[in-house]
Amino acid sequence: MDASKPSEPIDDLLDRIVAEYADSLSAGRAADPEEFLGRVPAAHRGALERCLRMIRAGTATAPAASRPLVPGVVLDGFRIERELGRGGMAHVYLAEQLELRRRVALKVMRPSLAVEGRNVDRFRREALAVARLQHPHIVGIHAVGEAEGYHYLAMEYVEGGTLANVLERLPRDEVWTAAHLAEATGNRTLDEPGRSYESALAELMAPAVRAIAVAHELGLVHRDLKPSNILIHRDGRAMVADFGLVQDAGDPGLSLTGEPLGTPYYMSPEQASLSSAERVDERSDVYSLGVTLYECLTGRRPFEGETALAVLEAIRFGSVPPLRSRAPRSSRAAEAVVRRAMARRKEDRYPTAIDLAADLGALAAGRPTQAMVQAGGLLRRCVAGMRDVLSGHGVEYESPRRFLGLPLVHVNYRLRRPGISVRRARGWLAMSDVALGGIAIGPFSCGIVSLGSVALGGVSIAGLALGGYAFGGLAAGLFATGGLAVGYAAAGGAAIGRFAAGGWAFGAHVCRQVAGRRVLDEAALEVFATFMPWVGWLFGR
Repeated sequence: MDASKPSEPIDDLLDRIVAEYADSLSAGRAADPEEFLGRVPAAHRGALERCLRMIRAGTATAPAASRPLVPGVVLDGFRIERELGRGGMAHVYLAEQLELRRRVALKVMRPSLAVEGRNVDRFRREALAVARLQHPHIVGIHAVGEAEGYHYLAMEYVEGGTLANVLERLPRDEVWTAAHLAEATGNRTLDEPGRSYESALAELMAPAVRAIAVAHELGLVHRDLKPSNILIHRDGRAMVADFGLVQDAGDPGLSLTGEPLGTPYYMSPEQASLSSAERVDERSDVYSLGVTLYECLTGRRPFEGETALAVLEAIRFGSVPPLRSRAPRSSRAAEAVVRRAMARRKEDRYPTAIDLAADLGALAAGRPTQAMVQAGGLLRRCVAGMRDVLSGHGVEYESPRRFLGLPLVHVNYRLRRPGISVRRARGWLAMSDVALGGIAIGPFSCGIVSLGSVALGGVSIAGLALGGYAFGGLAAGLFATGGLAVGYAAAGGAAIGRFAAGGWAFGAHVCRQVAGRRVLDEAALEVFATFMPWVGWLFGR
């Protein structure tokens, strides 16, 4: 029977079970692993079994921590005040460092993860990494230590919340402005006369991106950049926090709960592959910063899913919905910056974070961005899109402008995810496997003008065409031309209609071949010459 509390988070449950199992073994009491495994959901038993097996074999040291960290508890000179947040690797508490009488953010590693030495090494590596990063836009570390089985980092406490909190404060029913951002961050300098929201956002983010560039210069890749890891100081500065996942070649890809290290929504495609063959470098951080900018501009993350694996699958196989399709008031310059930062291929992204920071500076000042220059005009963007399609990389474009509820252009040739066999597009110009709209182009198309293998519309051109004017191998319509044509006026190898022309023609007025000679009907020729000039030319030579 599961002894866990119904509302107990899985991380806390795993920590408690590992500690109980270790206590039983150290006290010499019988500890049946199956009893402990039966207390967790089936999805997490494999990871827990591995952990218990390591403790039993003596290849890992079980945490001795059993005292919960609640307000008032003093841990190695730090008095806990309250919990600030939690992640897959650690809990963060607001605490007072009693000796120096200062408030700190105390980051405490989950006890169950401390079973493996490499997890402790990774946790300590954050302190070593940040110690090398003396920067006003990076959260500093005051101390690192271990007490009562808890491994902890004492970090600079940044009042003011996170960028994620800022997004929550922005109004849901209004167009975001620089004034809204200034109020949500407490940075009044962002609200300059005539400044747009995207310009203010770029000014806020550019210094933090430059701070990431400093980390990259020292060989450190953050790997978990997201709005909740960008803190907003009470003076309005954006500060980067949580370097706990800085890159190391020997790191495992999954945590004890089986979740990927890093936050799925903000992972780069190479991180989402979970493959050791995919090298993660500074361009992965550039991608995560692009996702963060996308969310800040649209209020939505580019990829969603019911589970972490569903999100990873969407990142690997899906296409990013165009920024301006979700935020029509955004400029093309902002869209170009985000598009380049979030390019699927690493080679197409900003080569360094400092390049992204430079474009954010240009966006904040209203100057041309390198991303916009690189993107070029409409023709160049179309060529780039076709290159993505032909190279096997999916692409989707939906224009921000709409008419009667449909986008002016919707092109959908993004990569198919497993189980998704048909892609669809709806627009006044629609191109996809199944295309519906004004001008529809695709294997299956329906529109005023339709082109495809099977087409239905006012004017249809296809292998199988149905419509007012139909051209195809098999065509049916008011005016039909094809190998087999059926219609009021039909022309083809075999034609059936009121007016028919072809090798074999049947109708009231026909134009057909008999014994190698044309048999002409003036009425048939008149109709075809009037409504199908090219048919008139073909048969009137």
